[in-house]
Amino acid sequence: MTIEEAEEIVAARISKDTLGSNPSMFQTLAENLHKASQLLERSGALYAGTCVRTYDSELSLGTLLVTVTPFEFGDTAVAANGIIRSLVAGRGESWGGSVFDTPNGPIAVVSGMKSFQISTETSPPREEQELPMAEIQAFLPILQGEENQQQCLVCINFTTPDRDHWDEYCSDIVELLHSITFDHPDPAVPSSSSQPASESSHTLPPTEPTTDATRLDNDTSMTPFG
Repeated sequence: MTIEEAEEIVAARISKDTLGSNPSMFQTLAENLHKASQLLERSGALYAGTCVRTYDSELSLGTLLVTVTPFEFGDTAVAANGIIRSLVAGRGESWGGSVFDTPNGPIAVVSGMKSFQISTETSPPREEQELPMAEIQAFLPILQGEENQQQCLVCINFTTPDRDHWDEYCSDIVELLHSITFDHPDPAVPSSSSQPASESSHTLPPTEPTTDATRLDNDTSMTPFG
């Protein structure tokens, strides 16, 4: 977004009157939002957002980031399986993953727990804190398209601090992974019915990072991400 668009968004959420005796704070917020937008664009982000919702009257928060980056991988199945092996091996015992067959080809999905450090400056009690986050990452290798002859990698990253709500969020992510379409589909990309499954290939939904059972129903209600 432009700096003008960033100012409009900040103004829609926080009025200059609300900031009181510190009007420069409004401009600082707009500039920071503009910088974040530019950084996301340079990283290949297509979508970045958060949702605040309730489950059984409990407040719940989730964040979703979708990026597309150039990635030379050769064969989609080999790439997906390689991603699983390298990520799971490098992240420890709390992480697991599998390759799943989709209409767009194999997709590598890993999930686990990650801890985020909160500095004393941003922590309400003014002391360093550690926030455990449940995270799921999906990587979809894409062959050359009709317009762009470069291979690329679609990355979907979801995190939530509300581990007790993980099963509901998994249902949303399953819907998201099944809904991926492209404006210019490559006829060379095989469908899930015609592509041979590798040893580690499964059918969605993905595994979850805790020992709790993941809900596997066919709920097609609207997700917080559309």
